[in-house]
Amino acid sequence: MMTNTLVRVASSNNFNCTPKEWAQLKKFAQNHPDKEFFINSNILTPRLLDARKHPYKLVITANPGLTMPTGLHSHLMNRLLSLKDKISFIRVKYLPETPAITGLIRVLLGLGFPIVLTLQRFNSKRTLDQYTSREHYKFSCSRFRLAGKALRHVTRMVSDCRREGYPLYICDQAGKGCLVCKLCSTLTTGRRDLKITSLNLSSSGLCRFNCPDCYSKTMQHFSVAMGHKPMTFDTIHQNDKQAGRLAHQKIKSHV
Repeated sequence: MMTNTLVRVASSNNFNCTPKEWAQLKKFAQNHPDKEFFINSNILTPRLLDARKHPYKLVITANPGLTMPTGLHSHLMNRLLSLKDKISFIRVKYLPETPAITGLIRVLLGLGFPIVLTLQRFNSKRTLDQYTSREHYKFSCSRFRLAGKALRHVTRMVSDCRREGYPLYICDQAGKGCLVCKLCSTLTTGRRDLKITSLNLSSSGLCRFNCPDCYSKTMQHFSVAMGHKPMTFDTIHQNDKQAGRLAHQKIKSHV
């Protein structure tokens, strides 16, 4: 059966690689043979290496907490190398003027991993000040977003790497959502024509990690405050980013 949809599993939580999650995911894959499933997890997931026993591709966040204790680097790199044939791409959260992050990018590219940069956004000045400088950010559509010289620098860095043949990208660089970006589809399947969707498994539950100003958790807190459940479980659907419904995407689509 021809695949027409790519499903990002755990797009709003974390796939913890537990037996219950693998069993539930297998049922979804069997019930939806027209869809291809790939998994969202992070490098600190205790049972991550169990993914070697299963057929699904992975996107792994290498620095979920933005910074990483130096002593963990070699251990974590070994984990990534042992999963290399399973990895679609590695997600790196980017901050300007942060040598540890640019060094991480350099090492991962040297090992042959495709990298997709997420340009870190902040909910408040308080958290922004903990990790970087306000001069690099502009408040837009309810969040502090990378702007100005710092944004031009990372864009130029990515362009230079691509010209040199290194697979470095920026998530949703055009700011128009997954409908335009297509990196998940291209790097996982080699095809740009697949519809991108999400699946958050009830067996995964709410994410146990507390990443700085996590967008998913921000939206979950908002949903609960409005009297709703924190997220939709066990339903294949397009989230707002995948459907291009976010406010900043709507603005850019009319520019």
